[in-house]
Amino acid sequence: MDLVLASRVLMGDSLGFHIIFVLFGLTLPILVSWFEFTGLRKGDPRYLNTARLWSKIMALLVIAGVISGTIVALQMSLVWPGILKFGGDVIGLPFMFETYAFLIEAVFLALYMTTWNNKKISGWLHWLFGLGIIIGSIASAFAITSVSAWMNLPAGFTFTDGMLKNIDVFKAMFSETSLIEFIHSMPGYFLAASTAIAGIYAIKLLCIRRKERTGTKHAFDWLVVQRLMIFASIAFVATVVTADLTGKYLAKNEPAKLATIEMVNKTTSNVPFVFGGVDGGNGKIAGPYIEIPGALSFLAGSSTTSSVTGLDAIAKNEQPPTVIRPLFNLKLTFIIALTILIVGYFILRWLRPTWLYHRLSLLAL
Repeated sequence: MDLVLASRVLMGDSLGFHIIFVLFGLTLPILVSWFEFTGLRKGDPRYLNTARLWSKIMALLVIAGVISGTIVALQMSLVWPGILKFGGDVIGLPFMFETYAFLIEAVFLALYMTTWNNKKISGWLHWLFGLGIIIGSIASAFAITSVSAWMNLPAGFTFTDGMLKNIDVFKAMFSETSLIEFIHSMPGYFLAASTAIAGIYAIKLLCIRRKERTGTKHAFDWLVVQRLMIFASIAFVATVVTADLTGKYLAKNEPAKLATIEMVNKTTSNVPFVFGGVDGGNGKIAGPYIEIPGALSFLAGSSTTSSVTGLDAIAKNEQPPTVIRPLFNLKLTFIIALTILIVGYFILRWLRPTWLYHRLSLLAL
């Protein structure tokens, strides 16, 4: 296997595991804080007990994330030593910020976990400790995301005579790319984690008889599912809105990526959005697909007359691999399924709430 390809596979495998711990490590602090706040405000121990249970899982996943993150950090220096040697003066700052942000998260996580039901610490002070975890985890996520963004579109320097000059570390860290990637990825993490937890509660409800499932004994489990679905729906809307911003960003700054994802072979206007199908060569689409006229132009420039850069304007050696097209189709399929699930849940809750108790509804969830 080619050395660079082997390095990418190894790094992709490590990041694939790490991101799972990350998305829970970013979402659970918010959910725990929300449930603890509700429990304190209502004086309801059920919310507080749920928050405490989730906080234990949160702590374990943060520890797992630290371990997998350490592996990723080691691979950054062992597998890709050139990037730090080349751009360390520009992107060294986000790495340093990530260290401090993680320190904040770790300190407040320790305070939070060791002061549960401590008579010397009021409930509201304990809740404030939880906010420190949220701040630290989100700041850490932004710092690392800015490094990823810098690799996609380097900024904050001029390249003269083979050297980086006029370095502006803040411009590199807070570039348009950083902000776009951050605001789109965060609600994606929230959506993935909250629906996964809702699914776990659905499994719990599936494992009991329908008569017990609909009784008062498990009424709070249904309330937890409802709250998780509300949270997921908000995250889903935020993901869709920021996806639109991401599409416009890609059309302007990373046209090769957009052209490959959407199979745009020629630079033109009034470009349709195509769902399904793969590149069949010679500008043709192979396999079944649905075409929405002018939609991609509208996504790229808010008008069907907007021009979209095609692969004909991109050098062959700068074109991304075409395998990202079927992967993107798979992603859209999951998004459509999630849309049906989330909208369907609230329609059933509004019109036929008893149908939610059915095994098919719980299996879908």
